[in-house]
Amino acid sequence: MYLTDLRTNTIHDLSHPRYECHIEDIPEESGKKIYTLDTVKRMCESEHIPRFQGCQYCMPDFYFFDMNKIF
Repeated sequence: MYLTDLRTNTIHDLSHPRYECHIEDIPEESGKKIYTLDTVKRMCESEHIPRFQGCQYCMPDFYFFDMNKIF
């Protein structure tokens, strides 16, 4: 099962949580549960706004780092 933080548009993997994810700090009204990996892939690959991405700690394969932000 996966949890989406709708405030930051980040998807967390609840089967591999890390301390850095701070899943316990996500308010109940700002979280949305996702049950399949196919849905997560569709949400991350979609070009629609808002764009979802995986958490850099528990889902690094779906994490997108924008290099333009550092310049």
